[in-house]
Amino acid sequence: MSKVTELLDRRVDAFVAAVNSSLREPLPAEEIPGPCKLSQSDLPDWFDWRIVRSPSADWLPDLERRLPFRLPPTFRSLIARYLFPSFEVGPLTMYSVGLSDPDPTGMELKCAIFADPHMSPFLLKNRLLAFARPADWSYDPVCFDLRPASRKSEPAVLRIDHEEILCNERIRVVESISPAFQELMEEMTRQLQNKPAVNS
Repeated sequence: MSKVTELLDRRVDAFVAAVNSSLREPLPAEEIPGPCKLSQSDLPDWFDWRIVRSPSADWLPDLERRLPFRLPPTFRSLIARYLFPSFEVGPLTMYSVGLSDPDPTGMELKCAIFADPHMSPFLLKNRLLAFARPADWSYDPVCFDLRPASRKSEPAVLRIDHEEILCNERIRVVESISPAFQELMEEMTRQLQNKPAVNS
């Protein structure tokens, strides 16, 4: 393992530890990958959860074959090594990794990237990879900016106006969330570490 890979894995591990040490809202059972499920909450069929190590990422090569570009390395480290439900963190609602097929929620990463028959191909053609939604649950995609003019190993994170795509086939950046994904992950880690730990 190279020092660069080791560094980004440690960055991801710190983020995961911070999420798992923070307050996490219970979720319906069908929205949680089985290994992530903890004890039942006060609501029937709702459970506490945590991010867990993935035994394998055998689904990932197929996803990568379908993409016209490489996944950002820090993000790839996260989804290749961990399972988690869709959850809110910082400015994002992350897509889930590890739900069984067929996706019962519409929020499983490998499905959500391609789910919208109009917006998904447009984003991919323009080298924008939708990997999350905004924390306010808008339909706007939160994307990695992988366009040639801004190409770098850790891309910027942008919120794109979904109506502008669907109505006018144009890209309008609603918000530049972070200049690089690893910076966003480190900032979210710091924010979570500064909150009191509640459930484990």
